[in-house]
Amino acid sequence: MFVKPKLDRLVIKNELKGKKVLKEDQTSVTIEAASGEDWIEFVNWATQNNWSGIEKLALIPGTVGGAVTGNIGAYGQTISEVVESVSGYPPTNPNSLTTLKTVDCQFSYRESIFKKTPNFFVTSAVFKFSKFPNSLASPKSARRRGGGGPNSPQFLATQTTSLRQAKLPDWKKYPTAGSFFKNPLVSKKKLNELLKEFPDLPSFPSSPSDPSVNKIPAGFLLDKLGWRGKKIGRVGTWPQHALIVINYGRATGQEILDYSQKMQADVKKNFDIDLEPEVNIIL
Repeated sequence: MFVKPKLDRLVIKNELKGKKVLKEDQTSVTIEAASGEDWIEFVNWATQNNWSGIEKLALIPGTVGGAVTGNIGAYGQTISEVVESVSGYPPTNPNSLTTLKTVDCQFSYRESIFKKTPNFFVTSAVFKFSKFPNSLASPKSARRRGGGGPNSPQFLATQTTSLRQAKLPDWKKYPTAGSFFKNPLVSKKKLNELLKEFPDLPSFPSSPSDPSVNKIPAGFLLDKLGWRGKKIGRVGTWPQHALIVINYGRATGQEILDYSQKMQADVKKNFDIDLEPEVNIIL
């Protein structure tokens, strides 16, 4: 039985629809999509047209507006890499449609000005996709390989979908917000301390311009502490992925928050690392 949440505030379900080609040439295509468009369907539509740029973001539930707001990313791709502009109504001027260029969107790791300003209502986004696979060096090599090869957007989207289905729960059966925490950023000194105890700890530079800060997988830390598949009452983590907090049925928002705070406290106690939620928590 589904229990409707009780919220003492206005909740708006975004159903703005529509997408159109704004510009197209031999190498790229520029698309505008309404913020209420289903993200999974949007990725499928783009990759079926062999447009490259979001193929590794396949099977992420949500909308175009939600994807832009969260600056979603996976397997080396982030949505901000293909966003040209975002339009919407800012809380400071709710009666005036405003368009922000990419540089003004304040995109960073799983962040944007829209996430930092929750009352900014996004109405649409403009994307620029390549007509050639990103993994290929040139349009000439792409033409030699053809549109349906192992580097094609559609093939990579299918691969990504299979990977997600293998390790992530079906959100239609197990309610979940996806990855609950961001991957933490640590100093080089902290990373070296962790590597002494865990030589197999993966790490990645947070940005090419700042090698002193490294990103490490939150899931790795949680795995080491036994959180994968752990269940407390009606809340737990997915047996195949410790970052995925799921509702096993009728759990309240407070129960989920309590569970996530226990995860944070455990990581802080054992690794002296603060896990930052990737989801927006409304109290």
